[in-house]
Amino acid sequence: MPPVSANSRLPSDERRGRILDAALKVFAERGFHGATTRELARAAGVSEALMFRHFPTKEDLYLALQSHCCQAKAGEKAEMLGRLDDSTASLVMLVHYMMAKMLRPVHAVPEEEQALHRLLANSLIEDGKFARGFMERVGREFVVKLEACLAAAVRAGDAVVSPVKAGVGGWFVQHFAAMLMLNEMPGEPVVVLDAERASQVEQAVWFALLGLGLKPESIQALYHPQAYALLMS
Repeated sequence: MPPVSANSRLPSDERRGRILDAALKVFAERGFHGATTRELARAAGVSEALMFRHFPTKEDLYLALQSHCCQAKAGEKAEMLGRLDDSTASLVMLVHYMMAKMLRPVHAVPEEEQALHRLLANSLIEDGKFARGFMERVGREFVVKLEACLAAAVRAGDAVVSPVKAGVGGWFVQHFAAMLMLNEMPGEPVVVLDAERASQVEQAVWFALLGLGLKPESIQALYHPQAYALLMS
């Protein structure tokens, strides 16, 4: 993309957004340390000088991208999940939502979301700064809600009290889902699971819920994956 001319009159917010969108792809491919400011500016179609007016340093751009990605995740579905009551049924739905999202084949994942996944993976093998901030702002919300739903399930007699702390178990579920996503990331799965996609999701949900302490009969009674089709659309 050629640099934006000096005569361009793009609104400042729009230009800033374009720089962030371009930076997501570059950082996803190159990582923080591998990306140069020249590459970042070229991808955004601006000069380095213009990019530095919006983001004085590469680290400023990286941190702004983190906030940008967190805001993008706070969509309608996230708000809906946050409004769920604390219950066993909500816990089952939350875990299904997470596993179904992470087990999508790469071609079914929007390009921007793929870039975010790659950026998070790159962060983990660098200094973890981007991933740490993202998990604190986005992942923790899921874990806190899961923890509250699990406590409700224990009170209802649908789950046993586990020696694994609920908050720790919630992060284990999140990490498990993330690893399933990483397995799909190359396009051809690294480990080919011997099951159809829908069956993979169901088995992952059962594995996670049993690990959290839900009773098999409770899962059997409440887990109806076909009913979540609208949630996943």
